[in-house]
Amino acid sequence: MLVGPASTFAGQNILYYSSQEGDWIGGGKEVRFNGADGTFNVYASSSTLGAYFYSTGYTHWWSLGIATADGAVLQAGAYEGAQRSSSAGHPRLDFYGDGRGCDLTGRFDVLEIVRDASGAVTQLAVNWEQHCNGIVPALFGQYRYNSDVPVIPILSSRITLENPLNRPGCVEASNPNGAVVSMNANNTTDATGGKSLQFSWSSTTGDAGTDSAFSFNAPLTANPGNPVTVTLSVTDLTNNNSSTATKSVCVSDTTGPAIVIYSPTPGQVVNGDNLILEVSIQDAVDKNITQYEVLVGSDFLSPIDPNTGRAQQQILQAPQVNGGVTVTITVRAMMR
Repeated sequence: MLVGPASTFAGQNILYYSSQEGDWIGGGKEVRFNGADGTFNVYASSSTLGAYFYSTGYTHWWSLGIATADGAVLQAGAYEGAQRSSSAGHPRLDFYGDGRGCDLTGRFDVLEIVRDASGAVTQLAVNWEQHCNGIVPALFGQYRYNSDVPVIPILSSRITLENPLNRPGCVEASNPNGAVVSMNANNTTDATGGKSLQFSWSSTTGDAGTDSAFSFNAPLTANPGNPVTVTLSVTDLTNNNSSTATKSVCVSDTTGPAIVIYSPTPGQVVNGDNLILEVSIQDAVDKNITQYEVLVGSDFLSPIDPNTGRAQQQILQAPQVNGGVTVTITVRAMMR
């Protein structure tokens, strides 16, 4: 049986989902549509049901499919061990839309289902949880059709990294020990839209925190594939609902050393063997720069004071020809 767009019944028409980071279907977003945003439809038989939403102009469209195991009558209750494909002993669950679908597993609760004399569903309230392709990140959804059953937002912890990322996708190192990494969970709200929340941060560096913001010193990562992992657990104190999120971050150094040639200055004229190079090489991260390479006709290495980053070196003998000789000096820092 089927019933068309809701218009003559009491109650609300709402599609809500909260998607954890890493979930393919929801893309880590929290989304809510109501009757003002588009059209809601429900098509049902005794054991299967399809619930749909599409926005004006079909800019968004979503489909929820549920069914009982073995053709039993769909009624209010909890349905565990659901799968996308119908199979013996397993209820069916499939939520997809906006061009994204997956092979999923999960569970759902039919909170309300009302049929008219012909068997058509006139009121519906369904909550569900699903996981794409067996991975941990989940999507939590709620669908209401002419229903007064309230939609309760799912607490979804989200970690925002405040540091900009460099070319390898890491935080840029700012000191020899790595960088101070700052994160926050300021976008997390409780079930009433407020901030009655309890935070618990931890990282594989051993750092911990209990505020909405979290900062710690992350070490240089030689292998970006082995980053520091931060875990955030948030508890909604209004209903004791908890949520956990993780975020990985690596730290690398892509900023080259600052090389300054103090002497000779550009265009300076020197006589005889009086060409003295004075150079400074400074790097906030690489403190193991202990020598530098000088290219001036021929290459040679010279030591640098690791404490000051400065050196002074005679680099050219007296010219062997009469008249002036133009010299180009190139300095390159060398790591030990």
